[in-house]
Amino acid sequence: MRARFLVALTVAALVSGLSCASAKGNWFGIRSGYPLGLTVHYGVANALASGADLRVSGRLVVDGNGTRFGLGLDALHTVAAVSPFSVYLGAGPAVEVGSGVALLDVHGLVGSEFRFVDLGVPQLGVFAEGSMGARIGITGISSRFPTFGAALGVNYHF
Repeated sequence: MRARFLVALTVAALVSGLSCASAKGNWFGIRSGYPLGLTVHYGVANALASGADLRVSGRLVVDGNGTRFGLGLDALHTVAAVSPFSVYLGAGPAVEVGSGVALLDVHGLVGSEFRFVDLGVPQLGVFAEGSMGARIGITGISSRFPTFGAALGVNYHF
């Protein structure tokens, strides 16, 4: 029951954030890393405040506890930008369900993106990200602190 409520709350936040955002400066991307999984995300520039972006993610995670589907939200803020590089900080929650497991992940992250400005494709970027947080077991899995993650990915900005 709690897992369904958290998923519904995440979806509601996703819809409200996307419905009030303009397309200028937004991005779409895909990433993978540790823990093993594949994540598709959509970023909304200035969705939370001026300079505070919102990234909504859907992910598939595979580990020793089986396969889970997750939804996540991250607030992101660029702290340094010297073309073609940018460095950002962020934080947010994610809910994962599947294989008899439901969990809440809360994390902070740091990342850097390289945009292909000099190659004439400024819309394309590659990034690396590291995260640290906590996994809170709701059903079928124990809680764990700290948790660590790393990801490599590609973004397309529009």
